Amino acid sequence: MAQKYVVVERKNPLKPQEPAKFYAMARSNRRVDTDEIISRISERSSYSIGELKGCITEFLLEMKNQLSLGNIVLLGDMGSFRVTIATGNATETADKFKAATCIKISRVRFRPGSMLMDMCKAMKYTLIKPGKEEGSDDDTHTPDPNPDDGNGGETPDPAA
Repeated sequence: MAQKYVVVERKNPLKPQEPAKFYAMARSNRRVDTDEIISRISERSSYSIGELKGCITEFLLEMKNQLSLGNIVLLGDMGSFRVTIATGNATETADKFKAATCIKISRVRFRPGSMLMDMCKAMKYTLIKPGKEEGSDDDTHTPDPNPDDGNGGETPDPAA
């Protein structure tokens, strides 16, 4: 399956006087939640939905615990998670630096590993053209702009 994308026109905020340029923007199909992933894994394995849900919940809880301890969580070839911090107010000296007033926010950052990097390198792309149906793989298909089922746009008579 190919990654879908659309072409969007954007101005450079650092150079607003320059003309806008066109960029590719990834288009997602849909959101897939943990329950759906668990269900799919359960269908092709001997693990029950409850076992998988319990394992994933415990894994995520331990991952959070390790990140809060300042550790980097490695997920093998998938990648790693780590905590970063952003300074909001820099100080002239280290003695004046106070976490409560100088640190703006902390974030969790993901760094993809070789498995995801290889996936990205091998990625194929499909342009979603304006007016093209999202679920259609046929580049020539254009949906009817007035889909009225042949009844002139009127609601069908339920008595008929």
